[in-house]
Amino acid sequence: MKNVIDVDVAVIGAGTAGLAAYRAARTAGKRAVIIEGGVGGTTCARVGCMPSKLLIAAAESAHSIGKAPAFGVHVDGPLRVDGAGVMARVKRERDRFVGFVQAGVESIAEADRIRGYARFVDRNTLQVEDGPRVNAKTVVIATGSRPMVPPLLADLGDRLIVNDDVFAWDDLPESVAVFGPGVIGLELGQALSRLGVRVVVLGRGGRLGPITDPYVQRAALDAFGAEFALEPTRTCLG
Repeated sequence: MKNVIDVDVAVIGAGTAGLAAYRAARTAGKRAVIIEGGVGGTTCARVGCMPSKLLIAAAESAHSIGKAPAFGVHVDGPLRVDGAGVMARVKRERDRFVGFVQAGVESIAEADRIRGYARFVDRNTLQVEDGPRVNAKTVVIATGSRPMVPPLLADLGDRLIVNDDVFAWDDLPESVAVFGPGVIGLELGQALSRLGVRVVVLGRGGRLGPITDPYVQRAALDAFGAEFALEPTRTCLG
């Protein structure tokens, strides 16, 4: 590969948004490259909506079995959740999804794929770590985001994880405190609770997900609160 590359569009990040930007540029007839320094597979496939829906599907199965006696359907003995089995399936299917995405990335012409972390030299120039310098008319930043950990939680050590880390578990824990009753916190909290994990979801300000209507919020508080401990106005460590 040349030490200097001139392109119309340089895309930083080979996730869902980055791939879409690269393909749009190529469809428009532009010379484009895509730069990725981290793990491949997109957030959605690796630690986002795809593995979370696998966990939710397992939780829904357990929830349905638990509700079955109300319909006159009974199973022999109490419901048993094999946490290791749940997580093994989540990771197995997650890896399969990631493989599809990586195959898509690898289908991009090798000359258009650059491995390494990029930094700006100026507004139209990128230097890729251990790689070429890229001169681009347009730079698309599609690097995604990461959770912000409040100072309040800084002393928790290895007990503190972010939502991405859930999908690296080999087994389900006995208990989890979820900080943040947003969409992700609620869906993971409910799924883990339905799989037998003791869950408390804590928040501040009283908000619940994106809900703003007070009547809908009250109904949501009652519905979620019937399944696990929910304190949307209380963040504490005591």
